[in-house]
Amino acid sequence: MKTTRINGEDVPVIDAIKTVTTISNKTTGVKYATEEEWKNLGIDPQDIRRDVKVTIPKLDLFAKTKY
Repeated sequence: MKTTRINGEDVPVIDAIKTVTTISNKTTGVKYATEEEWKNLGIDPQDIRRDVKVTIPKLDLFAKTKY
């Protein structure tokens, strides 16, 4: 696991494992494979919706703390 030093302590760096972007039309619901596809069709950029799904490793949220 990669770490970085912050205030003298090693802190783990969490990288995204996978990102998936879905481009669709807000009004019609049509999905596009690339940015160029909807641009070549002359669609208004305000009608475009981008959904991004980011997958990261699980975090231990109940780790013991030091007192």
